[in-house]
Amino acid sequence: MSQSFMPSDGNGTPDFLSIINAEVNKVEPKILALPAPSVEQQSPRSPVAQLTLPQMVPSAPPMETHLKASTFAEPVLPIDWFSESVQEYIRTVSESYGCPLEYVAVNSLFTAGLAAGKKAQLVTNPYTNYPCDFFCMVGKPSRNKTGPLKEVTRPLYEKDKANFARYMEEKAVYDQCKHEDKSYSGEQPIFHQRIVGDSSPESRNALLAQGDMIGVVADELKSFIDSLGRYSKGGNGVGAELSQLLSIWSNVGFAINRKSEETKLIDDPAMCINGGIQPELLGKTFGTDALMDSGFTQRFLFVYPDKGPFIRRCDRKFMTPEMRESWTGIIGRLFDMQPLTLQLSHEANHLYSNYADTNDMRADAEEDCYIGGMIQKMNIHTLRLAIMAHLLSDHWNEPVITKEGMEHAIRMADYFTRIHIERIYPLLRGSAAAQRPMTNADLLRAVNRQFTIKSQNALAEVLGVSQQYVNKILKEQ
Repeated sequence: MSQSFMPSDGNGTPDFLSIINAEVNKVEPKILALPAPSVEQQSPRSPVAQLTLPQMVPSAPPMETHLKASTFAEPVLPIDWFSESVQEYIRTVSESYGCPLEYVAVNSLFTAGLAAGKKAQLVTNPYTNYPCDFFCMVGKPSRNKTGPLKEVTRPLYEKDKANFARYMEEKAVYDQCKHEDKSYSGEQPIFHQRIVGDSSPESRNALLAQGDMIGVVADELKSFIDSLGRYSKGGNGVGAELSQLLSIWSNVGFAINRKSEETKLIDDPAMCINGGIQPELLGKTFGTDALMDSGFTQRFLFVYPDKGPFIRRCDRKFMTPEMRESWTGIIGRLFDMQPLTLQLSHEANHLYSNYADTNDMRADAEEDCYIGGMIQKMNIHTLRLAIMAHLLSDHWNEPVITKEGMEHAIRMADYFTRIHIERIYPLLRGSAAAQRPMTNADLLRAVNRQFTIKSQNALAEVLGVSQQYVNKILKEQ
């Protein structure tokens, strides 16, 4: 009795590309030669007749019909919807600091959203979203995460400095009035601070109680996450602070009840988080059961660029004063903008609805609960990305997000989804996640992203599934 042999990639995992390449040569010629179906074969009663087969394409040279893992497209974070001046700034910072363009892009989204704050909001049935989210840059120290973080967020720190100087002047006047008149009832000045670093949850909640959007900037996010519960005097400090962060991301209010102070109501909170982490620390930091099971890790948009070309320092661009002034002006107009309630155009709403419905179906069918939850949260991420991208576009002060703006937001969301599944998740679960078997649906989606499917029958026969299943998975993308 003959024994079948399954090609392997050397690590015990079946080499699906080799299997498909071998089987396509056997099956595909027969399928391409199929006669046109008769009228009886097209009867509505036949389930095969209801399938929508991909359009046949002319035969390609033998070398091009074989699948190669090296040809799968690298995920790219798009910036083409941003204004030309913003795109030029992002490219200049990237080339000046010798860092991946993706790092600069996410810092630009973070900075623009925080500058506009809650003055910019997107109203969709039945939710309201603000331009805020949680970002994490993943990479070795040599990738230079700190440089673009400081460079791009510089206008936020300058704004805080100006606000603090004005606050101190107003406070001096207030203190003088109180000293001269004990019954003085003037309004006490408030320092409107946007950027916070190493801080306690109480200090962040005090800022959120003022109604402003705030941003946590942590050069190393591990320190911020490790500090959860650090300021608690007892009890479930980590759980309580984590619960607050989950509510804040969802813009859900909560109350602070302590014996030592008055009760505070944090209503409609909005907070961004932005920072970096090294790949070897990702699993230890974000991969704990508490953070993954609660959905905290799923709320982050991770950036993990592939290794880019090395740029010699003598060949790098210079950050000129004019370039910095241009970026300061872009962020300055967002600080000064009038309240803007955004809505989706009819075409943008239709596009987003289809995208969100597809995510819901993918999440429901996903066998891995963590991945399913992450995919479903992309529906919210996408709306927030749409606002931030809108603020960086030429249409920043217009009240409608167009179809083109939504298309760009969905492409950004697709980038973050792929990065999370393909690069972040294996690091979160360590060796167990790295050995997570690729499902038939995963393989079909990966092939469909890069190649024209000439025959659903061929793929179905190789994978041992029905053509209906192949057709269903391809339609979901």
